[in-house]
Amino acid sequence: MTPWFRALLLVALASSWAGAWSLAATPYGAVVDALLRRFHAHEHACGITQGSAEACFVVEAARVVQLAEEFEAFLADHGGALVRGGWSSANGAHRVAVTLPDAGWGALELWLIELPGHRVEGRFQHLPERGW
Repeated sequence: MTPWFRALLLVALASSWAGAWSLAATPYGAVVDALLRRFHAHEHACGITQGSAEACFVVEAARVVQLAEEFEAFLADHGGALVRGGWSSANGAHRVAVTLPDAGWGALELWLIELPGHRVEGRFQHLPERGW
């Protein structure tokens, strides 16, 4: 785990203890921020909320496969700081979940949907620990 990533993770953990109910206040807040920058994504309000901390975004002139490759490169750059589950896909939606090495912090899901016109919409969602 790189030093800057460790520092960002500590800031995210500290903010999660402050009690705010947002994705930035979860242990994954720094990860989401870094990935949104890496994807060159524009955040927008989530149309249908799932009842948990989440962030929705759109990436213009992109394909799901490009974002998936960027996601995998991000994980490789951070040397095992996150544990990735397997990619799944159904009905045009692609999903992957990551956890911290201690899964007690829950998981972060990334959903990607490719739309016409080389546009990708995505959603990050924090899933609190469920005893998996």
